[in-house]
Amino acid sequence: MTRSAAPAGHWQPADLAALAAALREVKGKSDPILGGMLVAGADGLVLCAETCGTQVDMLGVMVAVAAGIANQIVAHAGVGESMACLFEGSSGHVAVFPLEANTVLVVFGQGEVSTGRFNLAARGTLFRLREAITHGAGPDARTNGSSGPDGKP
Repeated sequence: MTRSAAPAGHWQPADLAALAAALREVKGKSDPILGGMLVAGADGLVLCAETCGTQVDMLGVMVAVAAGIANQIVAHAGVGESMACLFEGSSGHVAVFPLEANTVLVVFGQGEVSTGRFNLAARGTLFRLREAITHGAGPDARTNGSSGPDGKP
């Protein structure tokens, strides 16, 4: 299921379309152990999703809550800023990463794979999506006079 939400917060329609395209591209190049991904705002609104899940709206809300709790736990433990929240289920994994200010990336892993392997694959996806955003999607896209993937500034 490919999905793109109505404009939310500081995301403009063109930014959301570019984010959805970047997510689609990253999903297409991701490790086969990854079953899907979505981007949600801190308010729980799903901005875009590349997943077969039918409950993406509820997942968006739960992920926003989980990311908030992870931030509080990490802050109270005095170990810096929250960098990830990982969940291991009996038949897969879920990772929640801060993507930009007030947005998170959720990555789903399928099958019986180690948490370490899933973590590496999910972090690779996070890195590639951040790169795609830097080169054109999102309100914080940075050009700095550098060329994008198509050679244009």
